[in-house]
Amino acid sequence: MSDKSFIDKAKDTMEDVIDKAKDTMEDVTEKASDTMGKVTKFQKQSKLKAGYIERDEFKNSNFQKGFFCYNCIYWINMTGGKCMMVNDKGPDLFGNVSDVIAPHGCCSVYTPDFDEINKRKEVIVEDNK
Repeated sequence: MSDKSFIDKAKDTMEDVIDKAKDTMEDVTEKASDTMGKVTKFQKQSKLKAGYIERDEFKNSNFQKGFFCYNCIYWINMTGGKCMMVNDKGPDLFGNVSDVIAPHGCCSVYTPDFDEINKRKEVIVEDNK
């Protein structure tokens, strides 16, 4: 093989590698922009946008039975209550302002946490005979 044909083959190979790298970078850039677009779609909503309500009448309810934030998959029992989908600041639909997502609240993003709803509480009764 002559030096000239070796150099030509090396150039062709390098051009192929560069073209493949360009295609790969375009794919990576496209996937990254798609991912970023999806992330921004899932930014937290305001309480108003989510249709969040919080009624004091439900504070003492059994949260395992009913459509309450307490048994929603997005609710986190932390510092009074947080939600992965709804911002905890601001007014609810009734104009009430609190800095939490209350366990007795509910909104349009509600998705039941069936593990929490179906959790059975065991009661152990000791026989003192």
